[in-house]
Amino acid sequence: MNASTFLPALVVLHLTGLTIMAGTTIIDFTIFKIFWKYFDEDLAKSKGVLAGTSGSSRLIGIGAALLVTTGIGMMALTHGVFGEQLWFRIKIGIVLILMLNGILFGRRQGEKLRTIVKKNGAYLTEQINQIKTNLNIFFAIQLALFFSIVFLSVFKFN
Repeated sequence: MNASTFLPALVVLHLTGLTIMAGTTIIDFTIFKIFWKYFDEDLAKSKGVLAGTSGSSRLIGIGAALLVTTGIGMMALTHGVFGEQLWFRIKIGIVLILMLNGILFGRRQGEKLRTIVKKNGAYLTEQINQIKTNLNIFFAIQLALFFSIVFLSVFKFN
């Protein structure tokens, strides 16, 4: 396989990684909305809904690994031609923010919520409300970052 056929394959895998990450984030957002709907009504049912997000961090990690490795591969094949362009530098910064936000903020909020729910802590209203607010902010930021990445990739300004 030569570079002219390998590059499109990397692009497809790169977009697959992005789709896995963004799609899983949208699914998690939807599951959390359903969780909050049931949380006040039926804690047992909400626990079941929350369990639906248990494998999502693994999927997001796979998507991120695919995204990064294929990105590096594309940079190597193109001899870093995009690396000097402003849109690409902004995109890389957004990707780093996306990953850090997921690891440092989103994951921590999810773990706090799982801990409280596991202990049947529905009575911890103030903590739960803060986590709900934090997760809503987290998902809004993540989805905006994904949109920004796609926007920059399509419109490639300098």
